[in-house]
Parts: sequence; C-alpha cells; structure tokens
Amino acid sequence: MIDYLRWSGEALILTLVIEVSVAWLFGLRTKKEFWTVILINVITNPLLNYLITVNGYFHLVSQTNAFILCLEVVIVLVEWRLLVWVLRQSVKKMLVLSVVMNAASYLAGLLIFR
Repeated sequence: MIDYLRWSGEALILTLVIEVSVAWLFGLRTKKEFWTVILINVITNPLLNYLITVNGYFHLVSQTNAFILCLEVVIVLVEWRLLVWVLRQSVKKMLVLSVVMNAASYLAGLLIFR
C-alpha cells in the first residue's frame, strides 16, 4: 500500500508539472485556468492510477498497452469536457489541449516509471 501511495503521488506530481506546463504553452495563464487544470488532474490522475492498480491486483482485464490507452482516452474526454465547462473556451482548443497534455504526461510516465 505504501509503495502504491508513493508511486501514485509521484505520478500525480509529474502529471501536474507537465500538464500545467502544456496548458501554459497553450496560453492558459490566469489563476482560474491554472487551478482548473490542477484540480481536474487531482481528480482524474489518482482515479486512473487506482483503476490500473486494482485491475493489476485482481486481473480483471488483461493489462495491455491497449487497455491503458483506452483508459487514457476516457480521461482525455472527461478532462476535455471539464475544461470546456469550467473555462468556457473553444471546444476544439480544449480538446487539442486535453490530448496534448495527456499525451505528454503519458509519454513522460512511460519514460520514467518503466
């Protein structure tokens, strides 16, 4: 349990650093935008890591890259809708932002945690 908490915390910090940086590059610079990205990730990242951990423990579904990518697609869609809802910005811009943020953090996670 301690290892999961340490790993999950590290994954969340890495995700926050990367995704806030990407959001900044996309021009999101107000406090509201900054905190929106942080709070959305504080909700979605631990949930994603918990689902992956529970699935790995109980072997509910074969834990392949395809499985993890499917979960990532769900996270992209959830984060996209939340960004649009809270920030009231372009649907297309927020979708691209969500895809780029999550792709960047996913790839960084692969490099660091594997």
